[in-house]
Amino acid sequence: MLSIPQRADAVLEVNLAAVQANFQTVSAMVGPHVKVAAVVKNDAYGLGIIEVTRTLAAAGCDLFFVGDLHEAMAIRSSKIGATVAVLCDQFTTLRKYYRSSRITPVVNNSGELDAISAAGEAQTYFLNVETGFSRFGLTFDDVRRNYLSGTFKRHPPSVVLSHLACSDRVADAMNVLQSNRFRAISNLLKPARCSLAASAGVWLGKNFHFDIVRVGSALFGLNNAGIQPNPLLPVVKLQADILDVRNVPKGEAVGYGATFRTVRDSRIAILGIGYKHGLPWACGNKISVRFAGYSAPLVGRTSMDSTAIDITDVPEAVCLPTVSVELLGESFTVNDLAAAADAYAPEVLMRVAAGCARRYLNVPSALRSSRVRTD
Repeated sequence: MLSIPQRADAVLEVNLAAVQANFQTVSAMVGPHVKVAAVVKNDAYGLGIIEVTRTLAAAGCDLFFVGDLHEAMAIRSSKIGATVAVLCDQFTTLRKYYRSSRITPVVNNSGELDAISAAGEAQTYFLNVETGFSRFGLTFDDVRRNYLSGTFKRHPPSVVLSHLACSDRVADAMNVLQSNRFRAISNLLKPARCSLAASAGVWLGKNFHFDIVRVGSALFGLNNAGIQPNPLLPVVKLQADILDVRNVPKGEAVGYGATFRTVRDSRIAILGIGYKHGLPWACGNKISVRFAGYSAPLVGRTSMDSTAIDITDVPEAVCLPTVSVELLGESFTVNDLAAAADAYAPEVLMRVAAGCARRYLNVPSALRSSRVRTD
């Protein structure tokens, strides 16, 4: 059988030094008395949970939140010495795995708390409380009932947490409402440490920081609160190869739906990236790519595995097949692409990360000896 060489037309570069720098930026902002925990759920937003977790551990992070028990076990297997907490999984049916692997569950409902109480054994756990998000967490009445019954005296949580619904809108009254509710509930759970703010909540100020902030998207350069000037470094660079260059006469259509027609005799380059790689379908005719000091607009609709750019104004010598163009980077970020496509930046990042090969830059020395995914 013939062995076909592997190659990737679309590659997402992940700058691990920028991940560390963003962790340090948030740490400096909240101060030495507030712990910065890293939220690395869903494979670290698609960027590689082991690579990212090791990078952050090397920068001093010692508390990680993951999406499920499988991710927690992956971190444990990689010998990273840190506290690992699972945000949402079937704790009541998987309890023995939490205990044997020293993984901390986040208790999200009364049934899970009852399971800890009924077991009669010491169990380190974090308690999620409902303050206005209406998704997970014990209500004030749940907490009060268990407080009065002595549950928390027998089985105290080590951390109490909640989640802000509108932290990306600094002036939204929901932020203050949830903070007040959180303080009322957490007063019943002392001396548990408190955590309310996630990435966008960090920018709300010290009254929202409490003991721990849980930072996910900000680590990966996403500025979901729209803070200016942006203190975060972009972490990813998305590149795609030119597959073909075509001469298209004036007045001809490019792509599905004929949403773009040439207004002059044009040169159109076809890129090896499409919506199967996570490039939003809605970004057609809205963004530009960059290469060799030039910019070229994306024209027509994005197809499944290709898209087109107008290179009429770019010298022919730099527009050859196999030349790479940049779709994401310092000058055009994930937030910019999300805005152009009317999408949510973390969703865009995760889709692109899932659809493209990954290449890691500035790998910490502690990680170089491990297997780094570049496929």
